[in-house]
Amino acid sequence: MRKTSLECIYQLALADERVVFIGSDLGAGVLDEFRKEMPNRWFMEGVAEQHILGMAAGLAIEGFLPYVNTIATFITRRCFEQIVVDLCLHELPVRLIGNGAGLVYAPLGPTHQAIEDIAIMRSVPNMTIVAPCDADEMNRVMSQTLDWPGPVYVRLGKGGDPIVSKENEDFRLGKAVVMREPGKVLLVSTGVMTQKSIEAADALQQ
Repeated sequence: MRKTSLECIYQLALADERVVFIGSDLGAGVLDEFRKEMPNRWFMEGVAEQHILGMAAGLAIEGFLPYVNTIATFITRRCFEQIVVDLCLHELPVRLIGNGAGLVYAPLGPTHQAIEDIAIMRSVPNMTIVAPCDADEMNRVMSQTLDWPGPVYVRLGKGGDPIVSKENEDFRLGKAVVMREPGKVLLVSTGVMTQKSIEAADALQQ
């Protein structure tokens, strides 16, 4: 899913000169094509997430569309004041992409476990939160972020999840997708828990 989101940013940047990528200590090789082809719109900052959000806000004020990518806990907990004051109060079109949501980074301990990131982001006015269920839905999400007004938080799992979404589902930000015909039980999910919900629906059907 993360690889798909980064590829989407690259494709969006090719099509729209406003798109800028900002990464935080993501390691060598991340979006290398982007870096080589559009070096003036590719930034890899160090472990300084609060600075990065201020930087993204400044770029957005100047008319750019920054896509910021790092670990979910760092882009939410560590940067909460910058999210509120720099982004959301001004409704700036900055796209925050949080890697490893939930317990994906569990072996690294509580500093990396993003179990409250949705709650944090939901408390902030003007923030839109999106949690794609698989890589295919990620494509549909990213294409709709380009012209979305205001800031967006895109929450990623670990990737490699089974594809359960369908292209003909009329995906729209802010609208639910009906995965199965209505029955006696209603299961509501978001993100990669959709796969688990479908498994539960299959078990209930049996």
